[in-house]
Amino acid sequence: MRLICLSAAVALLALNTTATSAQQITASVPSADQGSYDPQLTAKEAVLTNWKLAISGLRAGKFVSDNVVAAQGSPYAKVAQQAEFAAKTMLLRYASSYWLFAMDDTLAPIDGKIILAALEASKTRCGADCARAAEQLTRTFAAASAALESAALAAEASAAARADLSDTVALAELLSDMATYLASNAWYQDLTLTSAGQDGEEVSSRIIGTLAVWRNVEPFVGLRSPEIDASINAAINTLLRDVRRNTRGKALLPENSDEIETIRRSARIAAAEFKRAAQLFSEG
Repeated sequence: MRLICLSAAVALLALNTTATSAQQITASVPSADQGSYDPQLTAKEAVLTNWKLAISGLRAGKFVSDNVVAAQGSPYAKVAQQAEFAAKTMLLRYASSYWLFAMDDTLAPIDGKIILAALEASKTRCGADCARAAEQLTRTFAAASAALESAALAAEASAAARADLSDTVALAELLSDMATYLASNAWYQDLTLTSAGQDGEEVSSRIIGTLAVWRNVEPFVGLRSPEIDASINAAINTLLRDVRRNTRGKALLPENSDEIETIRRSARIAAAEFKRAAQLFSEG
């Protein structure tokens, strides 16, 4: 059963990413919709497709950051416009791909200072020295681009290492790691955007990006256990509801806040269901 709420949430991610003029972005940026189930995929191919889509999110951030660098020498207004759009796109896509770092402990998140520097630079308005301000923009976005590319390359190597896994092992690993991630503190700790007052956006994107993974692998779970399939869908609906209610418009979300505790309870219930699903394939 395909989730209406999850589909809407993923569509919202896409809308937020692409709500700009055609002059600001081209078809070279991968789609933000991480739910692209293809009924012809094998189970392992569906798992690896999720990896590829998350990696494309990192690369989308690199692409728009490179546009800022390429605008060097243009009037400051143009560089600033590119930077503002790039920051929004980069932050959204990076956060929605954050689940990758839970799949392999050799993958390290990008240094939050690099991401935050790009965001802060995109908000800077030049005074008397616009040339220097433009140089600062291009320098910070060049650093962000390099960091995103490095993370994407590492994730590609990790995905390639899974090419020889069997269908059942690949599914068990992905579902188990999703369970571990949702039950952990990773989705609400080490937030990058706290000083920018965007905790709510970051937490929401991290969780929605993780749950979007489910759309590609759900059919394989449903074939083995319609009951677990339905339980996961119900748990996801509840989690998305709590995320929507407790992150919208929230500048700060301390780890001990009521909002995080509410989301955490629902995330742990969803994690338990994903663990049950993983066991379907761990048992062969």
